[in-house]
Formats: sequence, structure tokens, C-alpha cells
Amino acid sequence: MIAIAAATFKEALRKKILILVAALTFVYLTLFGLITHFAVEDLTKSGTLNTVNAIDVASNIISFLGFYFSSMLVAFLTIMVSVGSISSEVESGVIHSIITRPIKRSSYVLGKYIGLGVLAVVYGIFLFVAIILISTMFKLPIVNTIEPLNIIKGLLFFTLEPIAILSLSILGSALFKTLSNGIFIISIYILGLIGGVMEVIGSMLQNQSLVNLGIISSLISPFDIIYRQMLSSMFEGISIRNPFMAVGGMTSTTPSIWMIIYILAYIPGLVLLAIRKFSLKDIS
Repeated sequence: MIAIAAATFKEALRKKILILVAALTFVYLTLFGLITHFAVEDLTKSGTLNTVNAIDVASNIISFLGFYFSSMLVAFLTIMVSVGSISSEVESGVIHSIITRPIKRSSYVLGKYIGLGVLAVVYGIFLFVAIILISTMFKLPIVNTIEPLNIIKGLLFFTLEPIAILSLSILGSALFKTLSNGIFIISIYILGLIGGVMEVIGSMLQNQSLVNLGIISSLISPFDIIYRQMLSSMFEGISIRNPFMAVGGMTSTTPSIWMIIYILAYIPGLVLLAIRKFSLKDIS
């Protein structure tokens, strides 16, 4: 299993998609740095740097422009490197040279999952730390109000999202062909984003039907829930009054403890299902 994980990690590093991700990351962090710099500069000139309004502005920047798009980049990387993790090797016939060795199919799936999971988590940690460092470097007001423990909790949830996406992608790769799995994963990911928006709008309008539809969508695609829990953990105890924070997920609809428990069962459940489906798969 460890050998499969190491080989999968090295193979993922050789994929050309990483060059595109690296370029997008560089451009994104540069733009985020520039936006943060000019925002702080304007707040300083206007003399409102340490006011409640400045905290609102800073919250929008770090949550929506910072972590929201960062989570999308991490999701993009995770999907791209994992969408054909199993199916591509089945389609090309490479799987025969691997499975014929004394390797259990469960070890093969777990090895793929661990190798890709390490890559996704490392990239997630890099982006998270980069956003915090850029915000600190340009003295974004809200950074000074976040407790170090809350930053750690935020990091844990930030890296949990790609792990959840990877679980679904591994299952899809065991069930479908590469192209079909790509469509499947992207559709489920978008469903989660739509469900999150529906829940936010339903909460703002006090429309329980919309909230319920959003919750149902989140049960299928809990990725937006994880993101909202990340923000909730980071900004715990900080009052944010700006309604536009809803766009970035900072809303009153903080996930319940039962949703978090569901997600912690959702991830291993999908991996176990992927192992079972691949064990029964005819690859002859």
C-alpha cells in the first residue's frame, strides 16, 4: 500500500496539469496580495483602519477573495489529479501488471487515496498559509483578531475539503470511465455550491423550504459545508455584520455538529465503497 501511495504521489507530480495549477496559483496569490495592499492603503489614508467597517472589509477580502477562491483551486487540483486515478489504468491496461503482483485490491485503492491525499493536503496547507502570511504582511486588520488556535482549526477544515472531494473522486474512478467520472465529480461539486447558496438565501428570507433543499444538496455534496465550518471556526467570536459575507460563505447558517459527524462518516464511507466496488470490478 505504501509503495502504491509513493508511486501515485510521484506520478501525480509529473502530470502537466501541475504546471497550470502552479501558474494559476502564482497569478492568484499575486492578485490577492495587490488587492490586500491597496485595500489596507485606502483604509489607512481614510483613517478607518481599526474601525468596525475596516473589519468588515478585511473579512470580505480574506474570506471571499482569500479562502473562497483558494478552496476552489485546491478542489480543482484534487479533481484533476484523481479523476482518472483508477479508471485510466484500467482503460490503458496498466492495471494488469499491478494487480497480478501480490497486491490486494483494497491496498491498491488505499494506496491511490493516500498518495493523492498527501498531494492535495500539502497544496491546501501551502495556499492556506500563503493567504495568512500575505494578510499578515500587509497588516490586514482582521488577522490580528483571529486566535492562533482558530487558525489551526481553520486549517484542519480547509484541508478536510480536498480529502472529501478525493473520496468521492476515488469512488467515481472505480465506477466510471475517466471522462464520465470528471463530469460526475464536477457536477456533484457544483451541486454543493448551489446548495450552499440556496441555504444562505433561505436563511436570509426565512424560507424553510429553500433551507431544506440546501441541506439535502449538502448531504450529497458536503464540500460547501466544510468550507463554511472552516470560516466559522476561524472567525469564532468575531461579529461580522456585512451581508455580502454570505457570498463567501460567512453566514448565520453555521453547520451543526451533526453535519460535521456526517462528513466524518461520509469520507471513509466513500473510500470503503470504492474498495468494495473495485474488488468486484471485472478488469479482464
